[in-house]
Amino acid sequence: MRIALVTEGTYPTVTGGVSTWCDQLLRGMPEHDWSVVALTATGSEPVVWERPPSVSSVVLFPMWGELPPPARRGRGGSDLLLGVQQALHALWDAALAPDGPDAVSQARTALRTLVLLSRDVRLGSLLTARGSASAVLTAWRDRCADQPRMSVAEAVTASIVVDRMLSVVDAPLGPVDVVHAASNGAAALVGLAARWRQGTPLLLSEHGVYLRERYLALDDGGYSWAERRAVTAVVRRICEVAYRESEQVLPVSDFNQRWIRRLGGELTRAVTIRNGVQPDLYEPVGDEPEVPTLSFVGRIDPLKDLHTLVRAFALLRDRLPAARLRLFGPVPLGNEAYRDSVVDLVEELGVTEAVTFEGPSDGSRPAIAAGSVVVLSSISEGLPFTVIEAMMCGRATVSTDVGGVAECLDPEGRTGVVVPARDPQAFADACLDLLTDTDRRRAMAAAAREHALATATLDRALSTYRSVYDAAAASATPQLPSHVRTAARPSRIVPRDPADLVLLDSQLAGGTR
Repeated sequence: MRIALVTEGTYPTVTGGVSTWCDQLLRGMPEHDWSVVALTATGSEPVVWERPPSVSSVVLFPMWGELPPPARRGRGGSDLLLGVQQALHALWDAALAPDGPDAVSQARTALRTLVLLSRDVRLGSLLTARGSASAVLTAWRDRCADQPRMSVAEAVTASIVVDRMLSVVDAPLGPVDVVHAASNGAAALVGLAARWRQGTPLLLSEHGVYLRERYLALDDGGYSWAERRAVTAVVRRICEVAYRESEQVLPVSDFNQRWIRRLGGELTRAVTIRNGVQPDLYEPVGDEPEVPTLSFVGRIDPLKDLHTLVRAFALLRDRLPAARLRLFGPVPLGNEAYRDSVVDLVEELGVTEAVTFEGPSDGSRPAIAAGSVVVLSSISEGLPFTVIEAMMCGRATVSTDVGGVAECLDPEGRTGVVVPARDPQAFADACLDLLTDTDRRRAMAAAAREHALATATLDRALSTYRSVYDAAAASATPQLPSHVRTAARPSRIVPRDPADLVLLDSQLAGGTR
């Protein structure tokens, strides 16, 4: 089977949990012919993962690279650009409209129209020639009259972010039997384009909740309230459409199913497939370090909320002066300022001599072994490999109760401790309890290993993915006839009203011309 795995900001240019999951799929199912389409910032990022033999191609598609040249306005071009403009107006109108099935349906039609209009001409070129700034302002005026006025500068900023996201439908996939998007949002758009152009089934995985993480990222990104409101409105509609159009949605935790339901997805098509690891790679680590040590294993990233971890450690040191904190993990490109802010906080709290930044480790097992307790202070997670791997290695854990973290553990709390997110005092108290109670810590470590062996093996996860791929391929609809696939232009009929996009959409898909 030919499977395209679509990622955004993860594999193969970044390490971390989602990238580990990608590598597991590619290596664990060598019977399939894989291609990887990675949405990155510039397309020139270094590849940090070794390509498995089962992967025939890897394409890095830039979301923020050099803009493509604008589409020409010659014969037929004006109608094409006008169709794009009308679709953009309909999309932004649907985004800022009250939530409900009508808004999602209108967004779906607008997105599908943009995809079909860009069969012969890249959507990036069309958007360079006709961006969506005017569509943002019009929709804001019509739908947000009771809210503060949006400036032209704010509309331009919001349109740039969204237009770049929409342009990922230009990412080359080639002929495949199934598209598996590693996340919602931009990666799902690539899959939606293949579904609408060729009838290729789309599978959608959810690790962290994409929409929630976009809310958090934009909140910390220096955008104005109006810019955040506009961008997240479009992202929400894209996520809602992707949930409805996917053959199956594959969250890694039951927690994510709440968001799928909240955004209108059909839970009958949602199958939780929890992450797993190979037990022989995570044998028990044995002896603990001589001094009480907390070990963090993960990328240096705002979603890991290392500020809370450092504050908790400072509180812990007041009561356990011998304690140490070791931070293992890379600093992804663009996160240097966040790393510096963590270093500054360590210095401000006076714990510099007790905190070490270890950088990436050769696998997670040595980093796990370096701690008496493994800690995770995230504000968003799917089903974190850090916790699963630490449990498999026989280490006690303290983690924040976000995403599917609690689903890694037993309900009785024998295999790990969870505390509220962004609560340094609660985190410090939990760490102190484990570090000062050797019997409890060792009993928890043994129970964690036993629980992981029973619930979190890689073979269990891969078996389910195989079944899902087979079912998706069997449901594939035939590719559209060639004369339909090349019908990129809206011939004579161009919509003058968002409702008319349904007619244009029908034309482009091979209806009356």
